[in-house]
Amino acid sequence: MDDKLFDEPVTIRLTANGKLQRIRSANDASAILASVDWPGERTAIHRDAFETAEKVLEGYRSTEDAKIRFLEAAREAGILFDDSHTQTSDPNRIHFESSVSIRPHGSASVREVKSVNGASEVLVDWPHSKRGPYYQSARETIEGAIEGKATPDQARDAFVALAEYAGILVDKSA
Repeated sequence: MDDKLFDEPVTIRLTANGKLQRIRSANDASAILASVDWPGERTAIHRDAFETAEKVLEGYRSTEDAKIRFLEAAREAGILFDDSHTQTSDPNRIHFESSVSIRPHGSASVREVKSVNGASEVLVDWPHSKRGPYYQSARETIEGAIEGKATPDQARDAFVALAEYAGILVDKSA
């Protein structure tokens, strides 16, 4: 069977601490979509992605269709790993399952913090006059996650607690 390679692979991470997986073809997409490892529910978008990948393998749809549908399903499941900016700068970034929106001190713009490394960068710029026990606790947990002594979820929780305490957390539901 012809594997129907994508023009560019799609990178996913099935769990917070899981390794990155590169989905290179309609066959790869079909296999992961059918796998018990696929997170979340089997939604209409998921079913469409699976059916499209199968149709590609049967010769009835284009490989580009399978890639587009797979991207939609991975995005919906929250496992799409956007490595377009990290591959060249730092392939070792430790990404959060979901980003944290903050409005940095004195800023009108919203910043999306997507990784443990990004949270660490925010802490470097944290105003010295506003550093206290919450800051210290978040810093220790975030550094622990970078060193492998804490999980990305623990680091995210500590960062969210600090941002909420400091009044810079942006509520995404509002």
